[in-house]
Amino acid sequence: MVYRESLTAAITRYYVFNGLYREGEEQMTFEAADANLIEVSQTLEKEFAGTARGFFVELDSFDDETHQSEIIVGFTIWPYEDDENEEQLILRTVREELEKIGFIEDDEYYLGDGPDIR
Repeated sequence: MVYRESLTAAITRYYVFNGLYREGEEQMTFEAADANLIEVSQTLEKEFAGTARGFFVELDSFDDETHQSEIIVGFTIWPYEDDENEEQLILRTVREELEKIGFIEDDEYYLGDGPDIR
């Protein structure tokens, strides 16, 4: 499949969040961490209901010993309509939701754009 960007089409913007789950979560496993991210995804969908945004939240890696994690987050944007402030609002909301489940972010970086996931 070939992805062709269009000025009027929605796209999915992807970011990677690196960090770790709170220490003291001795029973934390990949499965438990992944289940937490399902809740985050559902909360983001509710938070931005009415804006026709889709969210993709996936645990890419998780170390059982250190709880060091890498989370990929994707969300729908419209390049012709959304400005940088809108994107920063979405990223701030993602950070807040990840913090609620005990994820402590070390850094985050832009991964790239892809076709609309809605």
